[in-house]
Amino acid sequence: MTYPNRSARGARGAATARITAIDGVNLDVLGGETLAVVGESGAGKSTLAQAMVGLTRPDAGSVRFDGAELVGLQGREWRAVRRRIQLVAQNPLLALSPRRRIVAQISEPLQVHTRLNRARRTELVAAMIAAVGLRAEVLDRLPHEISVGEAQLAVLARALILEPSLILFDEPTSALDVSVQAGVLNLLRRLKADNELTYLFITHDLGVALHLADRIAVMRHGRIVEQQPAAALFTAPRHPYTRSLLRSSLVV
Repeated sequence: MTYPNRSARGARGAATARITAIDGVNLDVLGGETLAVVGESGAGKSTLAQAMVGLTRPDAGSVRFDGAELVGLQGREWRAVRRRIQLVAQNPLLALSPRRRIVAQISEPLQVHTRLNRARRTELVAAMIAAVGLRAEVLDRLPHEISVGEAQLAVLARALILEPSLILFDEPTSALDVSVQAGVLNLLRRLKADNELTYLFITHDLGVALHLADRIAVMRHGRIVEQQPAAALFTAPRHPYTRSLLRSSLVV
């Protein structure tokens, strides 16, 4: 997957080169596991997640979910798939509409994807905020009236409300304080176990990956350079880049 290089332009202002964001990635996410994708900023991790949920279209290659090809889906076809795949973005305040109350934003997927009446939607929202530990009084507030941690829980509740099979997390704890981050990670582990979920977790934090993941894939310059079970990667890294990441990390 490539993008135009906006800094390299010809005489008429057109981009003259392209930047490779993802190249030759071959990655499987197994049902019921948590796969962490780690690497430095600019490695292509977020682009990978966006390609998986159809926000960015690959130049070539295939993205498959339960055997079905996702590249090229449009309109109603993607709408059916998106009920089963959800993306939790890095900045929760940007992921929420600033003009809509939290309750409306958590309920919106139910309005779009189901025919449930308002009373049933209200019941499901109440159950979901209890599951993620979000205070009921937050529901009537706007995003700027709540904390970043509460906003992240609201985004998580919205992603879970449709009971998806796969959730992609793009640096979901990077904007949180350390104490809040630990609580969110423990919550994600509990929700995964209780609901038999599958996670793809993108992070630059090796400590987060070790805490949460069953397997870890290391990404560099748009390529996966190593994949191992989490414990094995930390004890016996194979690739020089992985070893350099571990040396530069506080994780031992």
